Amino acid sequence: MHRTQPRIAIIGAGFGGLAVALELQRHGLQDFVVLDRQADVGGVWCANTYPGAACDVPSEIYSYSFALKPDWSRRFGTQPEIQQYLAGVVRDHGLRPHLRLGCEVVRATWVEGEAAWHLELAGGEVLVVDVVVCATGQLSRPRIPDVPGRASFGGAQFHSAAWDHAVDLTGKRVAVVGGGASAIQVVPAIADAARHVTVVQRSPMWVVPKYDWAQGRAERALMHLPGATRLRHLAMWWKFEANAPLIWRRADPVRRVVEARLRRMIRRQVGPELARRITPGYPFGCNRVLLSSQWYPTLARPDVDVVDAGVTAVAPEGLRTADGREVPADVVVWCTGFTPTEYVAPMQVTGRDGRDLRDHWAAGPEAYLGITTPGFPNLFMSYGPNTGSLTNTIIFLLERQAAYIRQGVQHLNGPGAWCEVREDVHARFNAQLQQRLQRTVFTAGCPGWYTTDEGKVTTVWPGSHVAYARAVRRFELTDFAWSMGRPQAQRVAELAGRA
Repeated sequence: MHRTQPRIAIIGAGFGGLAVALELQRHGLQDFVVLDRQADVGGVWCANTYPGAACDVPSEIYSYSFALKPDWSRRFGTQPEIQQYLAGVVRDHGLRPHLRLGCEVVRATWVEGEAAWHLELAGGEVLVVDVVVCATGQLSRPRIPDVPGRASFGGAQFHSAAWDHAVDLTGKRVAVVGGGASAIQVVPAIADAARHVTVVQRSPMWVVPKYDWAQGRAERALMHLPGATRLRHLAMWWKFEANAPLIWRRADPVRRVVEARLRRMIRRQVGPELARRITPGYPFGCNRVLLSSQWYPTLARPDVDVVDAGVTAVAPEGLRTADGREVPADVVVWCTGFTPTEYVAPMQVTGRDGRDLRDHWAAGPEAYLGITTPGFPNLFMSYGPNTGSLTNTIIFLLERQAAYIRQGVQHLNGPGAWCEVREDVHARFNAQLQQRLQRTVFTAGCPGWYTTDEGKVTTVWPGSHVAYARAVRRFELTDFAWSMGRPQAQRVAELAGRA
């Protein structure tokens, strides 16, 4: 049978991958499969089941704009509820037949003669598709520091993203390595059960109060009024969008006021000595800003210690830190984050002329609009390089990217059709992007995962969400080189005439 639609594989069943699947489905593109190595949908919300796991974006905007939920149990959704929300979206929109769960892609190879992608699965099976959408996200590959002696530890140890629920922390001495987004949720959640908790953090982060509450009956009843959920969504979205100017260096006077207020709050909650060790020395906003109202009160507890140094070795009885201290522990929890600059890793991706994506990104990952990169035909990314969301909800950006990818796919109108972004378009976009980043707080020299070891910012978008939506609203045909054996200019002109 002659195919009229491209075969599409979406790798990842989190918010990004499902957004693409739903966008394709709404526009009549049905020949797609969603692959995920997890046993259920949800991406990070399926994998991260550690105590206290919750979102730091209000639930009313941390959801699809076309599937608003009126009855979240709390203002900030918890891991189980967010995962259940995504499972409900899959059910309500009939996506289950398109899912292949527990299915890991280890290698993706562009085969020139077929003008198709060959996807090798962990079990050896090979899928042949025309289009690949990588929706693996930035936070999918846990990172544990390669420190000497880790295998010698006598107790239990695990990464927060692979929480071992068989380990009972009651009465145990627990060492939590890291002070980032997962640590500020884990530590308050386990402090009552553990005998003693030691937080080992090399670099503190800015933490602001999290105004969270359980949704009461009156609020739930109000949200069931016609249009109320949509109105709340829009009001909260614009409230967060108003924070966009804070990323620019010209907002430094406002930033200093915010920092002064936070320093006073920290001293008031933990005292001057501990405050000195847990207050960041870099500008507010140049690293991820965390939300918690329990973090500082928990650190002030007599059964919680903070070691402000990195781990240099692991011994059978605990940890050794850079300042020479010994940290006794029965359990070690590595809250050491992920490898956000690797994006599609650990999958190996080989494009045109045998080009390896890891080599292609040796100086730091980059893509046109964060979605596509030269040398890799018919390969798109959701939540790719420089599309991280800091001032508003990432879900909005994922929906805009899904619409852009869908437009591109619609122009691939036959077997063997392919497109890839032009080198000059890609280079010009990323040069301008890095120039804009120089005017933001992200290049203020702070520690964190926004940059490569060489200092290149690869994760965040230097602008508002409105600006990104404007940039991707139309799939410009002339930004791409096209196949089909005709002169490029003629092919693009024909396509442009049909658009």
